[in-house]
Amino acid sequence: MLRNSAFIMIAATVALLSLGLVMLTSVSAFAPANQGNAAHFITRQSIWLVLGVIACLIASSVDYHFWLKYRWWLVGGSIVLMLLCFVPGIGLKIKGAHRWLDLGIMRLQPMEPFKISVVIMLSAWLGQYQHKIESWKYGFAYPMLVVCALLVLCVLQRDLGSTALIFTIAFIMMFVAGTRLRYLAPLPLAGFFGILTLAIASPQKRDRILAFLNPEEHITGAGWQLHNALVAFGSGGVSGRGLGNSIQKMKWLPESHTDFIFPIVGEELGLTFSLAVVLCFLLLCLSAGIISCHAPEPQGVYLGIGLTSLVGLQAIMNIAVVTGLMPTKGIGLPFISYGGSNLMLCMFCVGTLLNIHRHAVYSTRRERRGHLPPVIPERL
Repeated sequence: MLRNSAFIMIAATVALLSLGLVMLTSVSAFAPANQGNAAHFITRQSIWLVLGVIACLIASSVDYHFWLKYRWWLVGGSIVLMLLCFVPGIGLKIKGAHRWLDLGIMRLQPMEPFKISVVIMLSAWLGQYQHKIESWKYGFAYPMLVVCALLVLCVLQRDLGSTALIFTIAFIMMFVAGTRLRYLAPLPLAGFFGILTLAIASPQKRDRILAFLNPEEHITGAGWQLHNALVAFGSGGVSGRGLGNSIQKMKWLPESHTDFIFPIVGEELGLTFSLAVVLCFLLLCLSAGIISCHAPEPQGVYLGIGLTSLVGLQAIMNIAVVTGLMPTKGIGLPFISYGGSNLMLCMFCVGTLLNIHRHAVYSTRRERRGHLPPVIPERL
């Protein structure tokens, strides 16, 4: 599986993308925001998919060391894009949140390139100071201080889901890098209470938490989406109602084309396809993890782990939300949910992982058994 990990990752990605296009075709006609065009979402998603494939090809062709070299330029550019969301006439305020840029022909969510820039920056830092990774300053305080400062922008955009996502990715990368556990141990608890405090301060997010804790009492309010998502899974059974025969997508699940598309998969295609989606994400993350572990230097390892976590954690969070294991968050299902910015992010991650695979160092079977020393590139 080691040398075929790239093919497994590509196959899993293609399977998820194909299912996403099929499901968007199924729900597009019933989505309230389709502007009266039954093919509105599938058409725009197809355009974004073409752009995503181009981004994937570019990322797979450009040496990943290039992104690490210009990490601060990437961070600075993403910060500027995030700040532009608050500029009238350029930024869009939707449902009380400043998260989008109006580019005329399309909308861009700067949070997506911001996530990648943080992963690249943190990868470069951890690799550069690998020899000091166990120290308090270089292994924990400095990188965490920079990450927390950048997360202020996420909080200002009222995107607590992305805040929790980036914070968790930073924790994983620092853990893999070898930061002392006594420094990392308090982070999960501190992050949980920090996110909880911010959520309670917002009436809308507080209602979501209450609906998560007592779903039966909030069926007609903040728990409406979750209730109908569970109904969709239950009514689909093992084999499903059949493609296109969902009842819940008919305005019972207003976000059925974005955050809550997975319950429609369960309703129309049944438990079998739902588990197949989970299996595809498992294979994708496993193969991406194998590629990351065989990068030729620590920076490549941390970059690969960060990008794998970025895609995998989004899938985990979305599936957890729609099955009632987490409070509702605005995070879509990678490769399947409608959303051009996130689709390009995920395709860029796959492309960069393919580039890491091209530089990876794999031992032969005889080398793994100890008969021959592994071949190490001269640059190491």
